[in-house]
Amino acid sequence: MRAQKFRGFGCSAAMSRARSAAAHVLPVFSGITGKNLTGGSWRGLRDVGCPAPSQELPSCYAETVLPSVRGFCSEPAERPISTQPNGMTDALKLIETEAEIPGSQIPAMDHSSDTKLQDKTNGPCLFQIVLDVPSNSFRNVLDKWIEDGNHLDRNEVKLVLSRLRKQRLYRKALQFMEWIERGKLLNFEEFDYACHLDLIARHNGIKNAQGYIKRVPLPFRNEVLYETLLVNCVCVGNIQKAEEVFKEIKDLSLPLTVSACNQMILLYKRFARGKVADILILMEKENIKPSSFTYKVMIDFKGRSNDLPGMELILSEMKACGIEPDVATQTMVAKFYMYGGLTEKAEAIVKELEMQLLKDHRHAIRSLLHLYAALNKPDDVARIWKLCTEPRFEDFLAAIKAWGQLGHIEQAEETFEALLKMPELEKLSFKFYIAMLNVYADNKLLVKGKHFVERMSRDGCPIGPLTWDAIINLYVKSGEVEKADSFLLNVAEENHDRRPLFTSYIVLMKAYAKRGDIYNTEKIFDRLKKVEYPGQTLPYHVLLEAYVNAKVPAYGFLQRMSGHKVRPTTKVYTDLRFLDTLQKEEALQG
Repeated sequence: MRAQKFRGFGCSAAMSRARSAAAHVLPVFSGITGKNLTGGSWRGLRDVGCPAPSQELPSCYAETVLPSVRGFCSEPAERPISTQPNGMTDALKLIETEAEIPGSQIPAMDHSSDTKLQDKTNGPCLFQIVLDVPSNSFRNVLDKWIEDGNHLDRNEVKLVLSRLRKQRLYRKALQFMEWIERGKLLNFEEFDYACHLDLIARHNGIKNAQGYIKRVPLPFRNEVLYETLLVNCVCVGNIQKAEEVFKEIKDLSLPLTVSACNQMILLYKRFARGKVADILILMEKENIKPSSFTYKVMIDFKGRSNDLPGMELILSEMKACGIEPDVATQTMVAKFYMYGGLTEKAEAIVKELEMQLLKDHRHAIRSLLHLYAALNKPDDVARIWKLCTEPRFEDFLAAIKAWGQLGHIEQAEETFEALLKMPELEKLSFKFYIAMLNVYADNKLLVKGKHFVERMSRDGCPIGPLTWDAIINLYVKSGEVEKADSFLLNVAEENHDRRPLFTSYIVLMKAYAKRGDIYNTEKIFDRLKKVEYPGQTLPYHVLLEAYVNAKVPAYGFLQRMSGHKVRPTTKVYTDLRFLDTLQKEEALQG
């Protein structure tokens, strides 16, 4: 097949130049040569001339894994605060006693933005029945619902599944799908098989999901089914399984889509950057045109490596291909300019976004609030917020975060109170409370934060991993590291069905590492490993930072990383050389 010109990445039509072209979009990583990337000669890989990778570049866009069937990924739901006498009736008590959170077994619903359920009968709607029924009587209760003359509607099924996913109640959603399939209540279509596979993968693991594929009728074993499995492999960072599924798609001669390639790029960008080029080469070979998401991932790739010239090149090629960067991409580029010290270029993009706002692209408001806050321009934040005459819920959220970033607590509080007075508001989503709590945490306002958590309890605000993370931030940034440690330990032990966020462990590790407290940094590192988050290099960076700050040799550190199949980075080698040099100097002085 004749290769099409891959303009978005500067690739020519000739496959003989594909490798150098793909190398052109890769950031320079010290210690990585062309041979470690593909085994071939990668001339020009080091000719890009980009600076050293940024060690701690804030995220500029959400790396949400995009599944083939929409609606598979959703926000986490929070757990309601118990109102029982022996439960947590006072959130201030939760903080002071290092958090006893019994909670209920079912996360609270967030009704602030959901589609309203239509009650077709005089009884409760199907979703409420599914939500309330115990697992051990699930089948009998729903069978009785059918016997009472109710009929299963496909749209209602999708609505039930959507709500269960939003709650992350994957086990119950799986029971619901199995009940439908067992009773042959619907003729399964492409969406249904993909949805069932996704739920099995999420609740029972990738291996069981692979086994389910054998039960799917041959006409439905298509690329949608395999891409759904691939998405789940990427979600958990399982490179080996993802590569197996990706290879199976090709071996079965199923259509290889840009969506599947994007998944692999996203996976490799996180865990095996040297392999990104292989996917780009494959896309050129298979004549697969990059999508806007492909460009966005690659722009992020270059930006995080502080290769701003490379980022600009990809952005210009993206425009040359007729794909105009959306507001999210422009915002991401502006943030990379800021962190790279190119304030004038960032401000130019902000002005472009303002022009879009004047053209009735109101969704640019949120980005403008955020960017002006990052540029430390409170007057412009106030001006943009004043232009928002009919703010939506997400606009309020952006404004709260912007005022908090600027340290303007009073304005953040006023915005939050104005949100509560919105006439169409039925019940405020927990994420707005979390945003306000994080404002107090980021500005080290421990007392205000405690009072606000007490208010959250009074308002019946649900509590869970995001709330725990905000409380841990509140403690750590206020200097109460030990309380944050005890809090994290308790919520992890008392909530086996819901684990704390990865960032909760990292924030605590960083606090101990900054002190040079090796013992406690190792302790949190060990807890994090037991939670079994996908292999990451960041925990090792933070752990090694504790040794550096304590000026103590980290014996066997590379072997530890190798044992967990984590590749050392330039920073790791640099820190280990520093400790080695320090040890030699002390030996000479001694």
